[in-house]
Amino acid sequence: MAFFRGRILLNGEVVIANHVEIWINACRYGTQEYWDGSFEMPVVTALSAPAYRLHLADGREGNITNIATRISGENVMVYFEGSGPLKAGA
Repeated sequence: MAFFRGRILLNGEVVIANHVEIWINACRYGTQEYWDGSFEMPVVTALSAPAYRLHLADGREGNITNIATRISGENVMVYFEGSGPLKAGA
C-alpha cells in the first residue's frame, strides 16, 4: 500500500474532507487494474452517499464506492473500493 494526501468530494465539488492521509492499494489482474484503500477522518462528517470523488495531491483522481466505516476513537476509519481508473485529471 502506498500513502498519499488528498481530499474527498461529494458530487465532484463539495469538499467532505481535506488534507486526508489516504492509503491506496493498486493491483493488476490480466489487463484490468484495481485499486482500493482507506483513510481516517473525524466522526462529525457523515458518509451516506453511495460514491465520492477522491483527489490526490499528486493530481490523480477517481471515484470511490463500496464504502465501509468503523469507529476508531474520535475518528472513523473509511474503507473503499476504487471505481474506474485512478489517473491524472480523470
